[in-house]
Amino acid sequence: MATERSPERVIILHGSSSPENESVTDLARFIPQSEVVEAHTLEDYLTALKRQDFDVVVLDYDMPDVQAQELLAQLKVRDNEPDVLLVSTCSDPTTIRNIAKAQKRYVVREEGWVDAMGHAIRDMLRIRRLEEEMAQIRARLTQANQRLEARSQRLDDFCATIAHDIRGPLAGLILKVEYILETQGPTFDDRTVSLLKRSVESTRRLVGVVQAMYEFAKIGFSGARFSPTPLTPLVRGVMADINIDHSEDVGVKMHDLPVVWGNSDLLSRVFQNLFTNAIKYNHREKVEISISFDGIVQRGIGEFAQITVADNGPGISPGDAGRVFTMFARGNGAERGSEGLGIGLAIVQRIVELHHGQIDLTSRPDEGARFTIFLPTGPIEPFKV
Repeated sequence: MATERSPERVIILHGSSSPENESVTDLARFIPQSEVVEAHTLEDYLTALKRQDFDVVVLDYDMPDVQAQELLAQLKVRDNEPDVLLVSTCSDPTTIRNIAKAQKRYVVREEGWVDAMGHAIRDMLRIRRLEEEMAQIRARLTQANQRLEARSQRLDDFCATIAHDIRGPLAGLILKVEYILETQGPTFDDRTVSLLKRSVESTRRLVGVVQAMYEFAKIGFSGARFSPTPLTPLVRGVMADINIDHSEDVGVKMHDLPVVWGNSDLLSRVFQNLFTNAIKYNHREKVEISISFDGIVQRGIGEFAQITVADNGPGISPGDAGRVFTMFARGNGAERGSEGLGIGLAIVQRIVELHHGQIDLTSRPDEGARFTIFLPTGPIEPFKV
């Protein structure tokens, strides 16, 4: 059930002989639901501010013995800082520009100025109300995100525990069957030996699947420790660590890469998986890989560096493109002899998402694949508006 909203409050400081005296009542048609308080002296104004908070303060810039700059400074340190509207007869362009730079609304007291003041106050109250609503939405989203992260963490803990508990019995089963084959194999017929060997191979593959689940679940545990991470040395280190068959001709073209905000271990895994896939599934005489920095992209939650990893491999068919980031999904190219489990790109996407980033795929058969990654350049506020 929604709580009833308290009326907005507006205070107007103006001299008793000011034209505002005859115009304050006209504000009711612009802000009928708001409470308007008049103060004709500085003492009355300060007393009213002590008693309650105001959403909008209207200051007569021409009042004698009133230091407007001092009053503005006092308003800025209030817990509930109000918006300020200045009214004056001064129409000097320089003065108006300076006030605009200070992000204050300004109305020149000239023909039609009362309506201009009413419209300005109404707009300021609307904007303030929207900002408060957005703050409430951000708070609710933050709470929802925290609950979702806690639930995801519990799910990861559960998956990791189950995977850890399953690996032991499966490994023991492999050892037992291998022992039987070694000690009793010569007494079995060929079909029995074949079935036992196939059982060992299937169980080993199942161990690999369980291990993959365990590693996938663990990614969420280490993804919280972020710091400035230079990508150029990181990518060079990844390329140096990849085991490349000496018979393969692999060329890598790398441009200068930026510093991003991330976890170096996890980001190393991203590029390791992308490079390994580009080499493993490429049947051309020369494998070509390029990694480039395509600039900074502004998104709602911050600045992101756009990184592209491209290869000259067989590409990915339209039918496979929509599921390559799914756990255990393997494209047609992988099915022609690769022993991969189909989790590499799922892990890549998981890591990128832990960085509040995004990864996109552009590919056509026989034209290679282009992975575009967006990584933050600084700490991220997930629900910044």
